[in-house]
Order: sequence, then C-alpha cells, then structure tokens
Amino acid sequence: MKSSACCPCPAEVVPHPDLSGAIPCPINRNQAGVALITVLLIVFLASITATSLAALQQIAIRRSTVLQHQQQARLYTFGAEQWATLLLARDHKESEVDHANEVWANPPPALPVAGGALSVRVRDLQGCFNLNNLWKSASSTPGNSAEPASDTEAEQEQNKADQKQNSNQNKAEGTTDHPTTPKPTDSSSGDSEASNSDQAQLNQAQFQVLQRLLTSLELKPGLAQAITDWIDPDQDPLFPDGAEDSDYNVKNPAYLAANRSMYSISELRLIRGIDQETYDKLAPLVCALPTNARLNVNTAPAQLLAALSEGYDLKEMEQVLENRPDEGYKNVDDFLNAAKLTVDAQLKAQLSVNSQHFLLQAEARVGDGRAMLYSILYRDENGVRVLQRNFGNQD
Repeated sequence: MKSSACCPCPAEVVPHPDLSGAIPCPINRNQAGVALITVLLIVFLASITATSLAALQQIAIRRSTVLQHQQQARLYTFGAEQWATLLLARDHKESEVDHANEVWANPPPALPVAGGALSVRVRDLQGCFNLNNLWKSASSTPGNSAEPASDTEAEQEQNKADQKQNSNQNKAEGTTDHPTTPKPTDSSSGDSEASNSDQAQLNQAQFQVLQRLLTSLELKPGLAQAITDWIDPDQDPLFPDGAEDSDYNVKNPAYLAANRSMYSISELRLIRGIDQETYDKLAPLVCALPTNARLNVNTAPAQLLAALSEGYDLKEMEQVLENRPDEGYKNVDDFLNAAKLTVDAQLKAQLSVNSQHFLLQAEARVGDGRAMLYSILYRDENGVRVLQRNFGNQD
C-alpha cells in the first residue's frame, strides 16, 4: 500500500523510501534538457543563416559598386582617348613639326572628373627605334605589317610629308637633292623571296644603329642578329648570333620564329638571348611600327640619337638636346648641323621632324574602380584613328 505522502509515479519505477519514510517519485529531467537543446540549436542555425544571407548581400552590393566604378573609370579612359585625338588633329592643322613642347606632349597631370580622377599621357612612338625597319622588304610580305590596313597609307603619308619638307628645304638652299627611301626589291628578278640574299634585304643602316644602341646599353650587339632573324621571312640564321626555328624548337615549350614584322615589342621576350633584365633596358627605346616609319629627331632620346653615328659621345648629344630650340628643329639638316653629325643618305632618309604614330596612356580612378588604357593612334590627312587598344598592360 502506498503512503499518502507519496506522489504518483510510473508503475515501472520502484520507489525507495527516504529518511522520513516517504517514497518520492523521480522527475524525467532528460526529456526537458533535450527539448531545450533542440530549441537552442534551431535558434543558432537560424542566426547563422540570417548572418550568412546578410554577408552575401553585403558582398553583392560591394561587388556591384566596384563593377559600376570600374565601368565608369573605363568610360573615362575612352573620353581621354577622344580628347587626345582632338589634340593631335588640331596640332596637325597648326604645325608640320612635332616636338616635346607641344600641347599634346604636355597634358595636365590630372583631369578632374565626377567622382574620381583621370591622368593622361601621350608619347610619340616615332621617338624610338622601329624594330621593323631592320628588314627592308618586310612590307612586301603578306601579313608582315604591324598595322596591315594602313601600312601603305602610313608610308605614303610619311613620304608626302618628307617630300614637302625637302621641297621647302631645297628652295631655301637652291638645290634639287631629294633623299630616297630604300627599295631593294627588283621586279625583274623573278621570285624575290627565293633569289634575294639576307644581305640584300637587310637594312644595314638600321642594323648598325641597333648594334650601337645595344652597346651603349651594355648589352650584346649580337642580339641585333637574333632580332633580325625573328623578323626576316627566311629560315637562314645570321652568323654568328642569329636564331631561327631550329633554335626555338628545342625550347620547352617549343615554338617557331615569327618571320614577320613585330606586332608588339613584347615579342622580344621570345627571342633567344633576351631575358627580363635585357628587355627592361631595351624596351623603353624601341617600338614596333609599320615598316619605314621614320625616327623623329625632335622627340627621340639622346641615347638613341647618339647611336646614329659611330663613336658619337652620349654626353655631347645630351648637351645638344639641352640647347634644342623650344619649337624643335624645322628639318633634319638643322638637327644634323647642330649635332655635327654625318650620316649617309640612306639613314638620313629615315629621319624626320614629324610623326604619325602616338601612344596614349590613360588611367582613371573612380571610387574603388581603376582602369588603364593604352591606345596606339595614327594621324594622317584624314584625321586621327585608333590602331590598337590594350587594357591593363601595355604589352
């Protein structure tokens, strides 16, 4: 019989009397603990889910904002490109001489734009050594032009400008001497690519300038042969430092020589003997333009101009450039006389005081967005047009 002090308890539980004689009934505390833990777990999972959703939303908003800023910055660089084309077109109408003191060459350090900043720099690409001039017949080979659609137009425009310049110079001097551009191809010799030798097609004047430039940079002059073999259309390496397909087939991974004009100076990295240190020294002084693009003596650096003549002192050339007229040299002869340089007719014909190819470098920042644009601009009598665009990196 149960005591009156005893609480009801399940039948399967055997109660044990305590000291007072009453038999207590045990409470099922395990079930209450499990329910509490379940509730806490649900609340925890709900909190984690809500926090994750909020974080993903913040990331999405952040990403959208950055993309919007980056797109706006990119549009600003296109605006800078249009601004540069207008400057170059106006300059072409006002002056036949291009020099480093003109408006296009000295833009403001920063242009104010809504929500950010824009910086613009325009560089004369004909103030550097054109690697494609190493091979005379490059323009006659299909696919060799650095800008196929406008290579012929560029040459015609440059020849027209030079003829006009020489005409004015001859009138002043009372002479009728006209420098001629090199033309090694003989139309009556049958198959020119099969019959012409390396020496017949190699532009010796430009080749020697490159060798002297490499020497002044403390680089191996033999690199000029490897660069020439990369451009020339044949498979015969120049002796002793030339390189053709057989030299590149053994590399890992293997590749072939281009055997055409360069499209970008970044191709120099593929040429045998040119490592990163060599490239860093040479790249600022060279460019890859259509064949026969002439060197502008008003914008070329002293190191390159000193390489025009054997044994010319670099410090002497730097002194000549310090005394250069504010409006640049009016013609090539003025520069040669000031520098006391003597060059042959072939090399003189590849010098100029005006330019058709320019490089635009535009950088825009809007909020957290940043855009870089490198555009190669070509200018002629028909205006200024874009030949190439690169985003992010010039090469």
